[in-house]
Amino acid sequence: MVITWYGQSCFKIQSGEIVIFTDPFDKEIGLTPPRGQANIVTVSHNHLDHNNCEALTGESLVVKGPGEYESGGVEINGIFSFHDDKEGKERGVNTIYAIEIEGIKICHLGDLGQSKLTAEQVEKINGIDILMIPVGGIYTIDGETAV
Repeated sequence: MVITWYGQSCFKIQSGEIVIFTDPFDKEIGLTPPRGQANIVTVSHNHLDHNNCEALTGESLVVKGPGEYESGGVEINGIFSFHDDKEGKERGVNTIYAIEIEGIKICHLGDLGQSKLTAEQVEKINGIDILMIPVGGIYTIDGETAV
């Protein structure tokens, strides 16, 4: 498995022939958007810095929200969360993704803004091997909250 960070909240996870992109961003944020073929794309929320699926090619399963998904032996659990610490009143909702591939469980928190996970969220991401956590402090949690 190879994991590549493209900037912002965008990662490419490659395992054999399977390619997953998380939160592909638009060029408007000042970075070069990710390019390439994707089998699966996860979008944590519908803001331009997280939902530029058009930058990618291929017959992709695009996952945009809570629920259970499966494609090509990859299991994905989308978990409801908030993009702010005010129950979504400022920035809306966010989806946390627990992705299982090659027997490895990866958790991508997207643009998590709530300062503490609920017991239900913790239960759903229990047993993760790799955690992708946003740390920015303006539109997401800060370093102190992340720890």
